[in-house]
Amino acid sequence: MSLINRFISEQGKILSRRINRLTLKQQRLITLAIKQARILSFLPFRNYENEKQFQAQSISIITGSRPRKNRHIRQLTEKYNSNRNLRNYNQNLRNNNRNLSSDC
Repeated sequence: MSLINRFISEQGKILSRRINRLTLKQQRLITLAIKQARILSFLPFRNYENEKQFQAQSISIITGSRPRKNRHIRQLTEKYNSNRNLRNYNQNLRNNNRNLSSDC
């Protein structure tokens, strides 16, 4: 079991070939051995102890200070309004130019 535990992450996931530095054939054998150990109850399917720690960390992150989203929305609306004002200004200029050219 100590050999198999080297190929499992803290969360109970099977580590990739790249991390294990195994060949494809070796990785397949390790994967089969881990899955059989899980079925035979030598290994848990999930590591609940570490999951509780991760959940506690994620809850503390969520309940901590949140970034203000309204600021970004306000910036976007200001940008949209400035673009709309610019378009209206350009449209008014074009209309004025048409009116002046038609008067001549």
